Formats: sequence, C-alpha cells, structure tokens
Amino acid sequence: MRALSGNIVLVALLFCSSASAGNIEPSQIRSHEPMRPLPAKSDRPPDTGPTCFVDPVSGMDRNDGTKQTPWKTINHAVRQLKPSDTLCLRGGTYFESVTITALGTAEKPITIRAFPGEVAILDAGLREFLEDPAGAWEPAPNGAKDEFRSTRTYRSGGGFGNFADSMIPFHRYMNLTDLRSANELYHVGLSDRHDDPIGIYCGPGTRRDLETDRIHVRLSHTLLAGLGKDAYRGETDPRKLPLVISGHEYALRIEGARHLRIQDLVVRGAERSAVLIDRDQEDIDHEAEDIELDGVTLYGSGSAVRVSHTKRLRIVNSMLRGHSAPWHSRFTVKNRAGSGYLIVAEGKDFEIAHSELTDHHDCITFHGLDGLKFHHNLVDNFNDDGIEPGPKKARGTTLVYQNLITRTLNPFTAHGGKPIPIDAEPGSGMYVFRNVVDLRKGTYKGPPTESDPSGKFLNEPTQLVAHDHGSPVHAVYYVYHNTFLLHQKAFRDYYAFCWGGQSRMTTRRVFNNIFVQVEGLPGLNFTGLKPDDDFQADANLLWGVKDGPSQSADYFAKFRKSPLFEASKKQYPLGWGVNDRLADPQFTSLRESDFRLNSGSPAVDAGIDIPAEWPDTLREFDKGRPDLGAFPIGAEKLQVGHK
Repeated sequence: MRALSGNIVLVALLFCSSASAGNIEPSQIRSHEPMRPLPAKSDRPPDTGPTCFVDPVSGMDRNDGTKQTPWKTINHAVRQLKPSDTLCLRGGTYFESVTITALGTAEKPITIRAFPGEVAILDAGLREFLEDPAGAWEPAPNGAKDEFRSTRTYRSGGGFGNFADSMIPFHRYMNLTDLRSANELYHVGLSDRHDDPIGIYCGPGTRRDLETDRIHVRLSHTLLAGLGKDAYRGETDPRKLPLVISGHEYALRIEGARHLRIQDLVVRGAERSAVLIDRDQEDIDHEAEDIELDGVTLYGSGSAVRVSHTKRLRIVNSMLRGHSAPWHSRFTVKNRAGSGYLIVAEGKDFEIAHSELTDHHDCITFHGLDGLKFHHNLVDNFNDDGIEPGPKKARGTTLVYQNLITRTLNPFTAHGGKPIPIDAEPGSGMYVFRNVVDLRKGTYKGPPTESDPSGKFLNEPTQLVAHDHGSPVHAVYYVYHNTFLLHQKAFRDYYAFCWGGQSRMTTRRVFNNIFVQVEGLPGLNFTGLKPDDDFQADANLLWGVKDGPSQSADYFAKFRKSPLFEASKKQYPLGWGVNDRLADPQFTSLRESDFRLNSGSPAVDAGIDIPAEWPDTLREFDKGRPDLGAFPIGAEKLQVGHK
C-alpha cells in the first residue's frame, strides 16, 4: 500500500476513527448531507454465555480469541464457533467477504455481534479507495472534467460504491459515454444506452473499463436546473475523499447455517448484494434455517439481501439502504444503471419487522416465499415497485400490516405473462391491513427534456396503488382497515385507488378503508371489473381535501343506479360499495401526517364486521362497530422503523 500523504492522512484518519465510533460530525462530511442517519454504536448489553472476540486492528488469527488476545479476521473466527457461542466484533472495519456455515441448535444458537458501544463494519470493498484515496486514483488520460481512474487494474468489482462519509450511493455507470457526458437532460436517443453518442451524466459514479480493467470515477457536480438541495455540490477530487468501492460479490454469505443470530453489524461494499442467505453449496439438501438479522445496517448494491432455500428468517430492527442517491431518477436507475429489488426472497416462514427499507428502485419481491409477516416497517423512496408477491399462488399466507409506505411509484405490484387460472387454498393470499400508505409526495421519475428550474419533475405523482406488468393474475388480496392518500386522481379514476380493478381470475376484498385525495375526488370507475369477478368492496370512506367540501350532490347515485351495480349483487348481495360514503375523515392532523381519528369523525363506527379469521392486530381496541382506516378511535400513533 502506498503511504498516505499530506491532508489525505487527516481526512482518512478522521473518517476511520469517526466511523468506528459511529459519530461522524457534519463538519467532517465533504460529499453531501447524508440521506439517512448513519449507523450508531450498539447499546445491546454483553452476552453472558461463552464469548470470543475479533479485533481488526490488534488481533491475530494465531491468538486464542479471548478479549485480551482476539482473533483478527471474521472468516477465521466463524470456523471456531460452537453452539451457544457468541462472537463479539470490536469496533473498526473488517475488509472481508465472510462465509458462515455455523450450526447452532434451537436451544443454543450462535450469535455474531458488535461489541457494546462500538461500530463494527464488514466491508467487502476495495480497501485502498477507503484508506489511501490519494494513492488509489490518478487523472484519467483523455477523460472528462473531474474524471479519474484507478492506479491499479482490477478483474472484478468497481460497479457500485458510496461516499464513505455520508454513505450516499454512486451511480453504476454502464458505459463511459454516460460517465463523461456533459448532458443531464432526457432525449429520445437515450432509449438505446449502447449507441447513444450524447449520453447522460447521472451524478457521481464509477465504471470499470472492461478493456483496461481500470476503475473510472467521476464526482462532478450535478447541474440539472431544479434539483435544488438534491444536487451534488461536494468534493470532486476522489483523492481527497475516502470512498467505498465494491469488490467481492457478497459481503456476508450464510450458507446452510442454522440457528444463527447476526446483531448490530454494518455491512457494505458488495458488488451484487450485501447479504446472501442460501443452502449449503456442497450439500444442496441442507437448507439454511432459523436465521436472524437484528439491528443490522445493510448498504445494498444490486440488492441488500438475497435469500433462497431458507426456512425461518427474521429481519428486525434493521436498516436496509439502496443504491438511489438524491439526484437519481427512475429512468436513471432502470435504463442507465440496471434496476433491482432491495430484497429478493424465496423460502418459508419469513418475518421482516420494525425496519427501514429505503432508497432503491424496487423494494421487495417474494414470488417463491411461503409465509411472510411484514409489519411495522418504513418503506420509503422507491422510484418503481414496492411490494411484489408475484402472481396468484395456490397456497401461502402473507401478512402486511402496520407499515408506513411513502414515496413509492407502484406500492403493490405484480409481474407475469399470460393469465393462468390457479385454484388458491381457502384462507391463503395477501392480508393487507392497518397500514398507512401516504403517497401525497411523488417520486423522481425522470429528468426533463428541457431545463425546468421549478423542479416539478422531482415529484411525479403516484397513480397506481395496485398495479401489474404483463397482465398476470394478481395475488388474492384482502385489503381492510388501511388509510391511503394520493395527491391527485388514480389511473383512469379507478375505484379505491385501483384496488377496484385487475381482479379477473382472483379474489379481492376491499373493506373499511379510508381513501383521501388532495386534488379532485377519489374515482368510482369500476370498468376494470366484471360481475363474475370474485370482488367485494364496501364501507370505504372517500374524500377530496380541496374538492370534497363543495360536493353537494349524492356522489354515488349514478353508479348505484347502473346495471353494473345491480349485477355486482351476484358476488356481494348488497352491491359493491353500498355503505361507502364521501366525507371528511377528520384526522387529528392531516398537515402533520397524524391520521388518527377525532371523536366526531364520520369514520367512527362506520365499518362492517370483518370475518373473525382475518387477522387484525387492533381488533380488541376497536370498540363498538368497526372504525374505518388504519386507526380505531383512541389508538396510538403508528411506530415504524428501527427501534
């Protein structure tokens, strides 16, 4: 490694000591204000069972792993673990790609955790870009303004990265034309990313040149008018900034491990995914089982977590961050970088709870997952799809409840081709209840074709709460006791923000929800439904913040006199939406996003009884007839996210 020199020594030392302590000061950040809180010190108390230690600074693998004489590497340490052991990682950065095959037992699980009061970082990246940025980069010959290249060659890695001080992600450039471009506006030629001669600069990012194996980086400011505070205005010389540049495909591989607890670690620097959980690669019948990620912070590349051939996975109290920077749009990621899901899950009996899933293209896909509890999570800033269960399944139950979903272009979606009829087992499907889906603020869908200083393009309204690609048969959905908010009308003014459509060959129930629209009134378009569809909807409250107060006529009269309403009684004897109402729900404070009901709200005691077998975590608090929306009267505010 080349020696550090000049001011770079101070920058690197400040960063490394602060990162280890988990207390980077704003004055030390030279890139961009962090999008999210940076990882904090663990406050989890020490374990009382047998404990061994690893220290990336003072440890040596020939030691015995005690607190006084710790091991140095995690890979060495995990091979020594036995049931009931705890491996405690001292603060600092471990530059490794770790594989864990440890076998605990149900009574004596194995725990790998950060030392109390310290931040332990597992970094699969190329360490010279973090520790010796001055020696790792050189100006790129014949490059664009602010373009640098690595002083060494690399056969892999370099596709993803982050500013180490703020952990804001880089753009994953797919060609050098884009990386070098002076253009930031959309134009028609960009539809062909390989041949377009103009390109588009997508903000700070990297590209490994496949001809020379040099990693190129460019940290030029973003000059697109209208970005405002979302523009990049930080340091442009990578020699003056510690950077996380992806190296290994995965930072943490859990292969066939059982009864394993991972606690309070920071995982970053992977080329493909921060964490991979899979079966034993040598014994494919040996699946991973009973794995828990608790209090972890995962910085995703293509994804944050990829899981397959796994039984009983829990992700709790954790923060999963994606690869979308403040200046990245849906077009930027989808067409110029390579899109992906933050979580890709396949297996049986998963729980994701009290966590933050943020800042990516798509949120979670679980086509091959049998049994999921997804609750008390913050889902925010996904410029394409949110929750993707896949097409209708024959069996399996998913519970999505008490989450806060914001700034997501298509919150509930499905992919698939030609519809295929499937008989679903009674009681199986998606139960979506007690969620707040607040989509009043839109997403950054794509850059404008001409300069727009207003920045309006940063706030593309969501129009499809329930959406599909390719017209598959949607999953069976039971949607009840939720609060949904849009800024303006849904696609084609479909009823219930599009829950009232796309229900052929499936089952859908939409009861006791609140639908609020800022501009205009929620639509009553049922043309996406046919009388034979197994669809039922009733006792939903609709409201328009601006136009609702001036509505004097019976809003539902035309539909309730229609042949379709009469025909709907074949599936729902009372007729679709017979107990719906147009009324101000009287939230505690719409401005402050407090969606609890005031005592005089027309949503109180306005619902219909939900079948007892449908899960409802707040049923016991809902006295009298069911109240509408996510919160029965007197309920506490929704608490989501990490701790």
